[in-house]
Amino acid sequence: MSEPTDPFMALARQRYESKMLGRLGLSPEPEQRDLIVAYLSLVLRDNAAAELLPDMGDDAHLFQRHFCDSLQPLLLFGFKKGATVLDIGSGGGFPSIPIRLFRPDLSFMLVESCKKKAEFLEGVKAELGLDNVKVYSDRAESVKPEKKVDYVISRGIGTLQKFAQLARPFLTNDGHMYTYKTKQFAAELEAITSNKDKDGIKIREIAQYDLGSLVRGLSLVSLEFV
Repeated sequence: MSEPTDPFMALARQRYESKMLGRLGLSPEPEQRDLIVAYLSLVLRDNAAAELLPDMGDDAHLFQRHFCDSLQPLLLFGFKKGATVLDIGSGGGFPSIPIRLFRPDLSFMLVESCKKKAEFLEGVKAELGLDNVKVYSDRAESVKPEKKVDYVISRGIGTLQKFAQLARPFLTNDGHMYTYKTKQFAAELEAITSNKDKDGIKIREIAQYDLGSLVRGLSLVSLEFV
């Protein structure tokens, strides 16, 4: 985090799309809007150094493709009040930071094995004053939280079965898992279904959605214990 923020703040304001949030049924308060813009500016500032976005030229669609996409678990499935959420492979903070900005009652554990991305997340936490966010710079298999969590989320970490196996040790018995899919995943669904009795995990719901005209045919998968 070596460059001055101001030019990136100006670019973040350009990328911020209030109309897009309105289409999602969200109306942020001025303080929330300022936090969103500040977060976007940090992503834009450190994107090249920390490789925060999958495509280094993807910042033109940063708000719609990454910020708004991150909000889908909140919009489609929801989180109970005061819940604890663990995010595996947090990267640049997607999806947890956007969700946190709209749901400050939730507590988050961000697991990121890449050191430079974990350092970025620590910086976001400090600069935005997100006291109920904790960053773990480690692999999910090595993280041992103090207590079980209500939800485990991940924005694209391997197959459904791999995600469920990583998520399971963290969850309460009535916990839920949310993960994103951008392509067809019939084989993954079959693997989860055929191993349901052995693994004790089942598909709860699959919600399909589009990101306007930018990306179509996306899916959000909710899993739970049998």
